[in-house]
Amino acid sequence: MNKRNCTVCLSAVMLGMFLEGCMTADDYRTERAEYTVKHFEKAQLRELEQGKVYNLTDCIRIALEHNLDLKVFQLEEAVARENRTAEMLGMLPELNFNNTLTDRDNTPGSSSRKIKDDGMTYGASTSQDRTINYFNVDLALSVLDFGLAWFNTQQANDRHLMREYYTERAAQNLTLDVVRAYFQVAAAQRSIRITTDLLEQCRHRYDLIEKLADAQIITPFRAYDETRRFVEMEKRLTNYVRSYENACVELRSLLGYYPNANIKVDDALLEKLPEIELPEITTMEQIAMLQRPELYESDINKHINVIECRKTILMMFPNVRIFLDFTNSNNSFLYHQSWWEIGIRAAYNLLKTPQMIYRYRAYSAQVDSQEMHTYAKAIGIMAQVRMAHANILESKERFEINERVYRIYNRNLNNSLRNQKVTGALSQLELDHIRLATAETEVDSIFARSNYYIAYYRMLNVLGVRNLGTEEVTSLKAEIDAARIRAEKELAEQKEEALREAEKINLQTEAAQAELERESEAAELIAPEENPAEAAPAVPVPAEP
Repeated sequence: MNKRNCTVCLSAVMLGMFLEGCMTADDYRTERAEYTVKHFEKAQLRELEQGKVYNLTDCIRIALEHNLDLKVFQLEEAVARENRTAEMLGMLPELNFNNTLTDRDNTPGSSSRKIKDDGMTYGASTSQDRTINYFNVDLALSVLDFGLAWFNTQQANDRHLMREYYTERAAQNLTLDVVRAYFQVAAAQRSIRITTDLLEQCRHRYDLIEKLADAQIITPFRAYDETRRFVEMEKRLTNYVRSYENACVELRSLLGYYPNANIKVDDALLEKLPEIELPEITTMEQIAMLQRPELYESDINKHINVIECRKTILMMFPNVRIFLDFTNSNNSFLYHQSWWEIGIRAAYNLLKTPQMIYRYRAYSAQVDSQEMHTYAKAIGIMAQVRMAHANILESKERFEINERVYRIYNRNLNNSLRNQKVTGALSQLELDHIRLATAETEVDSIFARSNYYIAYYRMLNVLGVRNLGTEEVTSLKAEIDAARIRAEKELAEQKEEALREAEKINLQTEAAQAELERESEAAELIAPEENPAEAAPAVPVPAEP
């Protein structure tokens, strides 16, 4: 009865655990509601320091520390690190402990029957006790499993390195996003300050235009045009405010804080131009191919496939298993109740070999495909470098044009202010018009300067570096030159192969051209035969006598 009760209780516990693991749509809805409240409250617990003005360095540092997407990459990197340790521990041999206790309600025994006539026959006998405890310790090492665990460890280490490169590239992209949002906030912040001050200065303009129009000092068309300009400036101010709020929300979310517009940045950086000294375009292309994490990811994937080829070759060998075990039994009929055993066992599945051969071919083709994929990605990265370089030049030219226009307008405004002798309301209206035009050109110059900064940081992102200082560029060039020396023989072979290919193409082109010439000559020879009446000379007919 007690055993039956224990069985029922155990079954009930297992059934409860099974049913507890099942979740319905309502359960997920309830869980989602709890996470909603929890995440909302958690997001509002952390806040930036009130009243502090953040510069670009502060924003990048905070983003690299608190950005949630980057933390996800870091957690995935930790997962890959644990998987690498798990695969490494897979190389340990098997160590099994077994203990078996049996109890019979009768005496185990057996009898025998003779097969031959002269054989001996015995009656029933027993060779073991009713209660037996059997204890065994087994230590076994499979050579095939050890080799596979070794290769799996290498692949796990490669995947961990790949995750590190994922995290590095995510940090580079995050830095570019923070820079873009930062300069959008800074440019909009300064533009709002400029246009707001101007609108405050020109707040009386509507009344002034109406008075001048009523007094017929200006034409109705002039009054309409001046009013339209002022309305457009107010609309532009509204757009600056909206873009400023959006940029602030984006910047705070990138920093890992609650997304609102409560942040102030230092826009003094827009008062000066960055001193940019770019290396040669070919040098930047090689730096990008050396530094970009995407190319390292492709190289790692190629090495993972190479290891798969080696694992496939290993699977073609027989599985050798070495074992050592210790056994103890309390059976009183045994001559020795404890003993050690050592042995070796080999097994070979011959019909698996064809499958392994074709699997090896498949992985070899995958290695070639990955190598070509890496080369194609390198070409794409070089194209990105070219486009980023062109973007920097375009941004610089656009900024220089806008800055030159702003200086001209500002000089005219200053001259007008110095020479101002207000004798009537009309001169004040003209002065306000110059202020509006100067403010527009100044705002355009500010946004062009911010785009120039963004273009520079986009170039750093394309190259995969943090800065383009002289020391770093020199170090990278030295590394590239050393690699070129190591690959000198292979480069020479590639040049020879390219020359042979070009010569082969030239020969094919010459042969095709010669074939066309022969066909043309043959066509010219066949043409008279096809039209004998036209080609044959006229034969004179003799006159009748």
